[in-house]
Amino acid sequence: MDRQPRRNGADVAGFTVVLCDNCEHGGDLPVLSNLREVIRRCPHGVLIRARCPLGRLWCHTRKTAGPSAGHVVLVQPCTSTRRPVGAVIPVGPVRSTEDLAALARWLESTPLSPAELPRRLREIPRHTNSN
Repeated sequence: MDRQPRRNGADVAGFTVVLCDNCEHGGDLPVLSNLREVIRRCPHGVLIRARCPLGRLWCHTRKTAGPSAGHVVLVQPCTSTRRPVGAVIPVGPVRSTEDLAALARWLESTPLSPAELPRRLREIPRHTNSN
């Protein structure tokens, strides 16, 4: 019997990836197509294209910073029944095909741990609610 890894008592079998619809169209890097390929290989992976989940100011800043800014994806680990497990993991900036390959390898590993991402893909600041 194949068991999924557990985190805090929950089966962590999948993830949801959120890609900003505006970021997806920025540049020559095939972010959307690569993420689609990864999702097809992961039975409990889901890809969502949405308006920028980080806000319009974030998108504007990224676009005016030029190609060195890179793409950002948000990853929510979850159970096989789609129940979120832990915090959303911001990944990026994704600037190159090597970054896309590293992101794909990481998404295909279980459980997802930010520490397993290459340092260059952990440069997006994490914000916590101080309330």
